Amino acid sequence: MRFDPQLRARTPELRESVSQFTQHLIAEENKLGLRSRARKDEDRGKFAIAVEAVACNLLMQGLLREDAALAIPLDNNMMWGANRYPNPVYGQHFLGLLDLLERLKFLKRVTTGYRFSKTAKAPSLYKEIDDLGKRFPTVTPASFRREQEPEILILKSGRVDDGNATLISYSESQKTRTLRRQVQRINSWLLDADIELTGTRAAARLGKEGEVIASYRRTLHRTFNNKSWQQGGRLSGGFWMTMPRTDRFRQIRMDGKPVADVDYQQLFPRLAYVRARAPQPTADLYDLMGDGTGRDGWKLLLNALLFTRGPLRRWPRDCSALLPQLNLKQALVLLEQKHEPIAHLFGTSIGFELMFLESELLISVVTHLFESGIAALPLHDAVLVAEPNAEAAKAAMKRAFCAGSANSRASVKIEFGSGK
Repeated sequence: MRFDPQLRARTPELRESVSQFTQHLIAEENKLGLRSRARKDEDRGKFAIAVEAVACNLLMQGLLREDAALAIPLDNNMMWGANRYPNPVYGQHFLGLLDLLERLKFLKRVTTGYRFSKTAKAPSLYKEIDDLGKRFPTVTPASFRREQEPEILILKSGRVDDGNATLISYSESQKTRTLRRQVQRINSWLLDADIELTGTRAAARLGKEGEVIASYRRTLHRTFNNKSWQQGGRLSGGFWMTMPRTDRFRQIRMDGKPVADVDYQQLFPRLAYVRARAPQPTADLYDLMGDGTGRDGWKLLLNALLFTRGPLRRWPRDCSALLPQLNLKQALVLLEQKHEPIAHLFGTSIGFELMFLESELLISVVTHLFESGIAALPLHDAVLVAEPNAEAAKAAMKRAFCAGSANSRASVKIEFGSGK
C-alpha cells in the first residue's frame, strides 16, 4: 500500500482519538528525553498533521483485504525537496515520528528503502503492530477523507534512463493560475458529487499501483511532460482511474445508479489527422486488415510511432506477438500506406502534444457536464457518468471534438456494464 500523505480523519470520533494519540506521543518523547525543548507552534502543527497522516494510513492498512505492507518514501528529495512541491507532512519531524513509533513498538520496519538508479529510490516498507489499532475507534473507509494535494499542477522533465521523470519547479504566471483554477473547479464538483463504491463499507482494496480504491480519493491533479505546458496535461489521482474496467461497472454508483463509459474511439490517431488537416477516415483506424485481425497490435504500433522520436527500430512491448505474420519493417510499411496522410508525423514524438489536446477535450467535456448538472468522472479519453446521462455525455464529447478540431466527425462509443 502506497503511503498517502493527504489522508486525514473525517469522523469526530477518529479526529478526537488522533488528537489524544498525538498528545500521548509528545508525552512519551518527554519521558524518553528525546527533546530538549518544546516545539514551536508551527512545528507542533506539522507534527500533528504527520501523526494524523501516519495513523490514518496504518488504520487503512488494517482494513485491506490484501496483506500489504505500507510503502513510505524516505528519500531526501521527498523530505526536503527545494521546489514548489513540498508537502508539510514530510520533513525531519516525519522521520522523527517514524523512529518514535518504532521505538514505542507501534510500527515495524519490514525492509529499508534502497536506491536503484540515480533518480529513483524504492520506499521503505512498514507494518502496523497490533496494539496500535486498540487506541482508535472501529473504522471503515468512510472514516477517512483526503486533503487536496499542496500543488495540483505538476510539471515534469522528459523521461530519463530508468523511466522516471524529474519534477520541474516553475514560476507562477497567468497561464498556470488559469490551469490551476480549472482543476480546482473540477475538484470542487467532484467533492460534492454523489459517488459511491459498493461493497467497500467495511474493507478496502488496493489498485494496481498500490493506491487504495476508496471513494474519498476523488480530487485530481494535472501532470505536464517534457517541461512544457503544451505536452501531456492528463488528469490523474481519482480512485476510478486504476480500477479494472469490469470493477468500475460493478462497483461505482453515481446518483445511486450504475455508470456508463462514454469513450472517444481511436482518439490519438484521429487527433493526428486533425493536426495534419486531413479528413477523418470513417473506418476503425486500428483495424488495418478490415476484419479485426491483429487490431490490438496495430493499435500499439500506431501509438508508438506517434510517441517515438526518430525511426522505430524495435517492436513495442507485447506487440510482435499480436502481429505474428509480419516483421517490423513489413508492419511499418503497411501502417504508412494505410495512414499516408499522417505518416509524416510518425517518429516526431507528437504524441505528448496530442495527449495535451486530449486532456483539453476532457476538461472541456467534464466542465460542460458539471455545469449542466451532470456529474462526470474523467478517464483520459473517456468519461464515466450515471447510465441515464450517457447520451448527454456522448453529445457533449462530439461537440467538444468538433469545436476543438474544426472537424465535423467524432467517433464516440457508449458502453453499459449492465448490458444495455
